[in-house]
Amino acid sequence: MKLRLINFLFLNLLSLALVAQTGHEVHISGSYSNLTFKEFVMQAEREYDLHFFFKESWINSVQVSLDTQNEPISTVMQKILADEKVGFTFKAPGTIYILPKKSALSSLPTYRNALHEHDTQTKEAEQTSSPDKYLQGRRPDMLKTIVIGNKNKAVNGRSVAINGKLTDSETGEALIGATLFIQELQRGAATGSDGRLSLSLKPGVYQAIFQSLGMKEVKCKLDVRSAGYFTISLEQKIEAIQEVVVQAAESTTRGAKVGMESVSVKTMKELPTLMGEKDVLKVAQLLPGIVSVGEGAAGVNVRGGNADQNLFYINEIPIYNSSHLFGFFSAINSGIIDNFSVYKAQIPSEYGGRLASIFNVETRKGNKKKFFTQGGVSPISANAEIETPLVQDKVSLMLSARSSYSDWILKRLDDPDLRNSSASFYDFAGAINIDLNDKDQLGIFAYNSDDDFTLNNYTEYEYGNTGLSVNYRHQFSPAIKSSVSVIGSRYDFSTADTRLVSESYKHDYRLDHYEAKLKLGWIPNDRHSLTAGASAILYQLDRGSVTPFGDESLKVPVDLGEERGLETAFFIDDNLSLGPRLNLYAGFRLSNFTAFGPRSVRQYVAGAPFNDLNVEETVDYKKGEQIVSYTNPELRVGLDFKIRSHNSIKLSVTQMTQYLFMLSNTYSIAPNDQWKLVDSHIKPPKSLQYSAGYYHDIPRIGLSATAEFYYKTGEGIVEYKDGADFLASPFVETTILQGDQEAYGAEFMLSKAKGRFNGWASYTYSRSLITVDGEHDFEKINGGKTYPSNFDKPHVFNLVTNYKPLRRISFSFNLVYNTGRPITMPESVYYVEDQPFVDYSDRNAHRIPDYIRMDASIKLEGNLKSKKPMHSYWMLSVYNLTGRRNANSVYFQSEEGQLRGYQYAVIGIPIVTLSWNWKLGNYANN
Repeated sequence: MKLRLINFLFLNLLSLALVAQTGHEVHISGSYSNLTFKEFVMQAEREYDLHFFFKESWINSVQVSLDTQNEPISTVMQKILADEKVGFTFKAPGTIYILPKKSALSSLPTYRNALHEHDTQTKEAEQTSSPDKYLQGRRPDMLKTIVIGNKNKAVNGRSVAINGKLTDSETGEALIGATLFIQELQRGAATGSDGRLSLSLKPGVYQAIFQSLGMKEVKCKLDVRSAGYFTISLEQKIEAIQEVVVQAAESTTRGAKVGMESVSVKTMKELPTLMGEKDVLKVAQLLPGIVSVGEGAAGVNVRGGNADQNLFYINEIPIYNSSHLFGFFSAINSGIIDNFSVYKAQIPSEYGGRLASIFNVETRKGNKKKFFTQGGVSPISANAEIETPLVQDKVSLMLSARSSYSDWILKRLDDPDLRNSSASFYDFAGAINIDLNDKDQLGIFAYNSDDDFTLNNYTEYEYGNTGLSVNYRHQFSPAIKSSVSVIGSRYDFSTADTRLVSESYKHDYRLDHYEAKLKLGWIPNDRHSLTAGASAILYQLDRGSVTPFGDESLKVPVDLGEERGLETAFFIDDNLSLGPRLNLYAGFRLSNFTAFGPRSVRQYVAGAPFNDLNVEETVDYKKGEQIVSYTNPELRVGLDFKIRSHNSIKLSVTQMTQYLFMLSNTYSIAPNDQWKLVDSHIKPPKSLQYSAGYYHDIPRIGLSATAEFYYKTGEGIVEYKDGADFLASPFVETTILQGDQEAYGAEFMLSKAKGRFNGWASYTYSRSLITVDGEHDFEKINGGKTYPSNFDKPHVFNLVTNYKPLRRISFSFNLVYNTGRPITMPESVYYVEDQPFVDYSDRNAHRIPDYIRMDASIKLEGNLKSKKPMHSYWMLSVYNLTGRRNANSVYFQSEEGQLRGYQYAVIGIPIVTLSWNWKLGNYANN
């Protein structure tokens, strides 16, 4: 025993002497695979100046598998013994003592002389009565630790994939868009529509921060031992009443990708509304690069694109008419929206089929903990939503309904046509979400909307959307996951027009969309993630028949025929981190469209116009027989360079192809506009967009500034001949010409998301120009000269402000300005044999007056008690505060031999609305 003590002291003295001589620590490099600890020691002592002291029985179970490159021996030992029952004490430069359970002290603790300040008895009393004072410095060491994986499954210290699910602790709902941030690595991940995220990390212990809008931030340790799963629940945040300003601690640079916008549900609830209807599409139009052609117009225009160049999804169901009441309201009930995003550029390769943008709406999944309901009442409609668990923590049900009762407003109007009219709409949605187990989830979502409008018994429109989606998700491992979806959607309309008795007609139309989609995700390492998949869409269009309506109608019946087509696609996305500041996105989509019979296709005389006089022959294709096929590669590339922690530059290139377009010769979408497939005469439109953006955050004052620039070219853009009539013939090619598009612009935005005063200001300068210059004169529009598109608006400015002086009261104000849209106007009248003929300007050579509108609202919350059965709030909104009569269109009438022009304003007075909204629970309950 005495000999062992002498040896121990001698070795310590020797090690201290070596420290004095060398002053540094031994570093080692090498690859060690499945070695016992004794084998590792023998190899290390043989190759380096290292000395280990231990008892063999202590280290029999220790296995060594790691790769190390010029690492200090103390760091290597920490990795090897991190999860073992033994520890170590290190003496530089290379002496290691292995000891059970607790490490030997390498030095005595330092003590201060407490008598200089207090006597010993007083000091002990302070320590006993005020423990928090001394524990505060140790709080980081007391953070909750989440252990992921098993140390025995780690392989050679390589990166492993971890998969997590973030939920609301009160409702059990998955949190969409929640984030995990790893402080040591300065990177993280965000949850998708299922509340799950994936990240690749090397085994070790990390400081993690979990955040989600409206939820309390959670800081904890992640003890990553191997690939594995974890679940964490966040609590809803109820801010103290005395709280004044909340500032973001981390960077909030807008948009993970260039050209991507997101709209929060909270923002939708705060802004002034028309008739009290919260509308996600109206809020989107306040963002840069997104406009509408006019007041009450259906659809939106994104970066110079037509309204039919946008694809709207709600839980993967495509919506082919996204508006109620001709565009005054959205067809999507905002009460069920959980997440809403818009892709204007760098569109992920899983999306295709449109040239301009993707609008993606994800709904609430339903409360898995307890029953919840909310709703609202406005002057024209009412809505209600319920959520309830069917099986606690496993299965949830969500139902929503909205219906209008607006006829009472029409009955009070002076216009006799409107006073004798009726207008109504409704929409329903339902979802069942099932957690089959930790690795499998099933989601079912159904949607239906319907509109019915009758104008004084002259014209009747009825249209609607119906859809169903079934999604199954499986996690093969923390690094590999899959998603399989089956989707069905239908859009139909019926029109009856009796304005002229002799020309009265009825027309029915239907579009069926059947889709299957497979998506796989793989995270091979901590700097690399891949997504790949395939999709197939079967289109079935019944363009219907135009038939006489009424006994006195002389309308000639026209069968517009049926169309069928199959669109398939294979896609792959690769997200690669090239360093701490540089990220690369590369995507590729290969799409194909094939048109099938039965159908009759005309062949025209070469070099002659497409019309009835130049038909060479008609080919009849049988059912299922291929008519024409198109294959198009689409490249998607993005680059993200982080200049510093709060500013970055992003670049992207995006190619898109569209196989379905809308037959419309009006400036905005009408209920009787028809979707049409490309065919052997009408080629698929294509686009190529280059985008660049600069993003800068100022966290200290909560400001974010962005500037985005884009240049887009399009080919095969569908334009229409003057006087085109899509109900007169099934051969649409006789009324269509295809040309080129050039669109470019600059979008600027300054936003403040936190504090009593918040909002944003945006300015967009953009142009959208069309050229139809065929080989022959009959293939030209405007004589082949370039002209502005119908939705070209060079200057757009939006200001959105919110001010909350008290917790229960908030004020909101909007200012909207944009350049008037282009129109074609008559310039002169000439007479031939006493018959007047109107001479028109070049296409879109003039503009209607500029559009300016101001809105304001005040929101009054109910009491802020934390324990209450129900909470409600009132909102008073004034739409078009100044009563400006913004011109929606300009029309001309012949009066006393002269043409006189008139402006038509849809809304020319302030619209005051009082609405009431309620929900179960307190102010913060969602």
